[in-house]
Amino acid sequence: SSGINAEWPLRPGEREHYNFAARQQERDVFDTLFDSAPDKLNAVKGSLMAFANKQLSQINRGCSNIEEDFANGVNLVVMMSLAEGYYVPMYSFSMEPEAYDHKLHNVTLALNLMQEAGIPRPKCTAESIVSKDLKSTLRVLYAIYSKYKHLVK
Repeated sequence: SSGINAEWPLRPGEREHYNFAARQQERDVFDTLFDSAPDKLNAVKGSLMAFANKQLSQINRGCSNIEEDFANGVNLVVMMSLAEGYYVPMYSFSMEPEAYDHKLHNVTLALNLMQEAGIPRPKCTAESIVSKDLKSTLRVLYAIYSKYKHLVK
């Protein structure tokens, strides 16, 4: 061993950021879908919307527009709590967020709940969800679907 720490330039915590940033450059199935099979996009959106509505209907919620209905994070937090079988206290997120910061907090909470449930972090940022980026939103919904599709009959 040369005694040189190969991770020397990275401070604690930066490795995770670096790995996430590197993953952002990798192409995934959603990049391919958008680039090569846009004709299948509506079918994927429809399937993920049906899954989300089945989950959300348990508490009389629903969604009709993927970009709009998940951008504030409420439905994502609710879906995680329903799928995992726990209650997220109302004080820990905003049920009717208006401000960007409140929406960002909700989406970040949902992404953290996903990670705690063992769902690999989707290739997106909380900011991209709040900004109504369709590809990012589909990635998050698909990650949730992949783990919990067995819950929907």
